[in-house]
Amino acid sequence: MYKSLALKTGVLLAIMLFFNGMLTKITGAYFSNLIFHLIGFLFILAICIVRKNQWFYFREIPIIFFLPGVLSVLTIVLNNICIPKLGITLTIGISLFGQLIISNLIDHFGLFEMKVNKFKKEKLIGFAIILVGIFAMVWL
Repeated sequence: MYKSLALKTGVLLAIMLFFNGMLTKITGAYFSNLIFHLIGFLFILAICIVRKNQWFYFREIPIIFFLPGVLSVLTIVLNNICIPKLGITLTIGISLFGQLIISNLIDHFGLFEMKVNKFKKEKLIGFAIILVGIFAMVWL
């Protein structure tokens, strides 16, 4: 079940990046990011109201937990800058390779209190295949 959800997330991410890249051509990288996050904020606010989620005080939340919001803004801005120059396929391919490297480091060392999942050298085959694909997209 979770693997199919992860696949759906990837599909939604590609669609989102495509439309955000198109919006960037009209409004620019930073303003499209503002529109993107403002619409997302309003959408999730409506969901929270409909579901009657419990409200909380921001002072109760450790400041480190706000980092994903900052990273989200940076990720979208960088995608907005890259997509018009590289195209969506290459941008997503390189981004996913970066995610793959970092997620393997997090798993291997158990960073951020994650369960340790040691790196297996068999994964290098997958890394190599993805890297060959990225090189093919760039130079062929």
